[in-house]
Amino acid sequence: MTATALPAHTLTGQQMHLLGHIAAESNLRTIAADPELTLERAEVDATVTELLTATGTRTAPQLVAWGTAHRLITDTAQPCVALCADIQLPRRLDLVLVGWVGGRTAPELAADFDVTAATVRGYGKDLRAWLGVRTQIQASIAAVLAGLVRLSDIDPTWPAEPLYHAAPRGQAA
Repeated sequence: MTATALPAHTLTGQQMHLLGHIAAESNLRTIAADPELTLERAEVDATVTELLTATGTRTAPQLVAWGTAHRLITDTAQPCVALCADIQLPRRLDLVLVGWVGGRTAPELAADFDVTAATVRGYGKDLRAWLGVRTQIQASIAAVLAGLVRLSDIDPTWPAEPLYHAAPRGQAA
């Protein structure tokens, strides 16, 4: 397998540390108590917003997909099916996953699919079950690591290929 080159990130150490907390789904109290971040509870939301802006992402699932693509996040918090099985998602679930890593919110996906928010929540539940994860955050990380989404699904300016792409069968990577 060969690594795919992406534009370099310019995150500070503090921002990368905060990204790790978001990927681990730390709560507000844990983030505020982290001595490396030196944030007051009231500052956490604004700092997360600054991180979203710095990365050009809109949502936490897109942010962790971005961080995974940049190899700042290298594993899911818990083992999941997606990383050890060849998964072929049904089309609608694949579209939901692409939406999540692309920064689409549940109301936006409901409008995209012309369905109710409850239907989108059901798709999300089904998708998480297929991937063997509990949350959108973990689904986004697993999707990038397992090559279920293209890098261009996260950022349209990136290559339309998975994070790692294999050489054609019979050829060395």
